[in-house]
Amino acid sequence: MNFDLSGFYYRCFAEPALQPAGLVIAILAVYWSLVMFGAIDLEFLDWNFELSLEGDSGALDFGMVPLRFLNLGTIPVMLWMTVFGFSAWMLSLLIHYIWAPDQADGVVVAEAFGLAILATKIATNPFRSVFEIVEPNRPETLVGQTCTISTLTATSLSGEAHFTSEGAPLILSVRVSDGDLSKGQTAKIIDYNLSDNTYIVSGTIEGDE
Repeated sequence: MNFDLSGFYYRCFAEPALQPAGLVIAILAVYWSLVMFGAIDLEFLDWNFELSLEGDSGALDFGMVPLRFLNLGTIPVMLWMTVFGFSAWMLSLLIHYIWAPDQADGVVVAEAFGLAILATKIATNPFRSVFEIVEPNRPETLVGQTCTISTLTATSLSGEAHFTSEGAPLILSVRVSDGDLSKGQTAKIIDYNLSDNTYIVSGTIEGDE
């Protein structure tokens, strides 16, 4: 049986409905070939989609929300693009030849790329825990921990506390929620106030009651 290589190539890449996805596949093939031969680093072209959802986040941060939802910024960009590229290509083939062969090329491309985004989101979800790095000593990671009052007195208006971390010890600006605490006393961090960068602490620690 003769295998028509040119016909196979045309069906998979050359038809107008398949060319956009085919171009993505070609770019990815070049990228991974260069990585494999050590010509470029694995993190080449990787972008950082930092996102802050705190109260002072701006319009740029708001615009990053869809990207983070799609796992961009958690999953390395080129890995995400690889999953997306192959998804778009496979979906283009399925739509063009099987599901809706009579559709216009532009419609096939739009449908394939739209569905590929959703497929990539679903396919990369299990990898979030692999690539997601929890930065130590972020405010949300300190809540629930204990600290030691380092000023003579800590009140609801002022005070500092010493927090022992894996790295350098931290000096926290604290506000006491239930009375005053003296130097050397242990307190539990129960909340964080973003507006003035202070930690709300309590002198009542579980087990001491």
